[in-house]
Amino acid sequence: MKGGERPGGRDVGLALRPRERILAAAIRLFVEEGIGAVGVHRIVDEATVALMTLYRHFEGKDGVVVAALEQWSAGSVGWLADEMDQCGDEPEARFAGLWAALERRLSVEDGGSLVVVAAVEYRRVPGHPAWKAIAEHRMAVRQLLKDVVKPLDVADPPAVAVRLQSLAEAAEAAAVAGQRSGALDLGALADAVLG
Repeated sequence: MKGGERPGGRDVGLALRPRERILAAAIRLFVEEGIGAVGVHRIVDEATVALMTLYRHFEGKDGVVVAALEQWSAGSVGWLADEMDQCGDEPEARFAGLWAALERRLSVEDGGSLVVVAAVEYRRVPGHPAWKAIAEHRMAVRQLLKDVVKPLDVADPPAVAVRLQSLAEAAEAAAVAGQRSGALDLGALADAVLG
């Protein structure tokens, strides 16, 4: 993704291969409407593919959910890393850039977190295959946070990364609930966590 773009955009162009169109449509629909509210027929209609194409690539909705989570996560974490990279090599600038990027993503209408949507919807289904993708996303975010905190002068960077991850997840949950972060200053909150 280029700087300024966000993961899970709206364009489900026909230039994409059928598998990618299915995932792009699923990500957008799941973030906007929820996973349980979107059936496979809606996904294939949005992706302009046949139902059998979805089943051939994913074997069913659970397969689409897992693949969508994995793709959304890779795009989201990669985009945040790219946004930090654009801030240069100074640790403080990279730290500020991470929170500014997250705040921008969460302040727009389709900037919600598919991981938060899935975690909420599958909270009573502990054995659902989505949980592995959710856990992998959380580990990737934690590693990103550890990497950005490590060069800063803080005591116990891993513990600070855990607290920062809680802040990020709370902001993402608020965005999914329709409470956009425009009123929040995530950077100031993150600075307060650093102490």
